[in-house]
This record gives sequence, C-alpha cells and structure tokens, in this order.
Amino acid sequence: MAEGSFSSRLTEQRKQKGITQKQASKDFGISQALLSHYERGIREPGLEFVVRAAEYYGVSCDYLLGYTNNSLRLEALPEIRDIPEDDLLTNGTILRANLSVVGRLLRDEPLMDYVRQQFALTTYMLLCAAVKRGILPGTWLQPLSVNDEQYKFLAGTLVNQLDGLDQVDRRPRQQICPACIRTICTWVNDLLNERIADLM
Repeated sequence: MAEGSFSSRLTEQRKQKGITQKQASKDFGISQALLSHYERGIREPGLEFVVRAAEYYGVSCDYLLGYTNNSLRLEALPEIRDIPEDDLLTNGTILRANLSVVGRLLRDEPLMDYVRQQFALTTYMLLCAAVKRGILPGTWLQPLSVNDEQYKFLAGTLVNQLDGLDQVDRRPRQQICPACIRTICTWVNDLLNERIADLM
C-alpha cells in the first residue's frame, strides 16, 4: 500500500488545484463542515463521494484511497479536446496523442500488452540516449549497458510483433481524429519521405 491516507490526499489535491474548501464543498454539493470532516479524517465518505472526488480532481480512486502513488487516471477514455498547440510537434502534443490512443485501447488486452512493451522499449531507448549524452548516470541502466545493436534488435522484434497481432472482426465507430494525432502522422509521413529521399 502506498503512503498517504484518503483524508490527506483529498486535502492535498484541493490545495494543489488552488481550490478553497468552501468552493470544493459547493462543487461537491455537501456542506463545508462535512468536507472538513473528510479532509481531517473525522468521517469516512461513501464510495459515491470517492468517485466524485477522483473525477473532480482528475486522479484515480486508487490514488485517493492510498493504494497507489500514481495519480494518473487511465482506466477511462481520456477527454482529449483539440488545442492550438496540437498543430505543432511538441512534447505536450506527443503526450496528448499517446493518451488519446491508449485510452481507446484499454479494453483490448493483447494490444495493451504490445503497447506496454513499446512504451517500455521507448523509455529504455531514451534512457540509453541520456546515458550516452552524459545527462544520466550509467548506473541507471543496470544490469545492461548502452548497446546500440541491442536496442536495434529489440526494436526490430517489436516491429515484427505487430505482424503477429490478430485482426479482430469489429467495426470501429466513426470518430473525429484529434489534431494531436494528425500532427504525429504528418510528422512521420514527412520523416519517411525525407529518409527515402536521402537514399536516392
């Protein structure tokens, strides 16, 4: 079990968001005194309140209840609305695109297993690059070391696994493609065209 009680995490989330107890209690539809009791651990709320509080603060119920230190909510489809910055290839655009895609894949366990492997390998490759550049210590790679051939091999095996994913006979419903996804696809298309032109 992670550190932190429900009452302390409830208070911490409210303070981090810069919301007064008065405003939060109004938004929850309860008295300020009751919210104060929840935040001080004098009273325990029902499950309905825990769910409402998690949605209100944008964290998982497990985080609020102290079962994990990870506050990210990935158990439901993230609401990713287009923002002007999504037309540029920024770190935020890439993160938003990942959340948008992964949120739609959560119920497909074989695909999510593949996604976890891809994210783990990408994180490992970033770690190798940071160690190579001297930004992070080599001890972070234990028991491995920076080996270009090693992660090229792993990347190749994961690409080959894509061929092994069985096609499921279902018709995806029509959805408007988010701007962050269009930006990523355009960037990859441009990169492919550049690399092909370099070969000619």
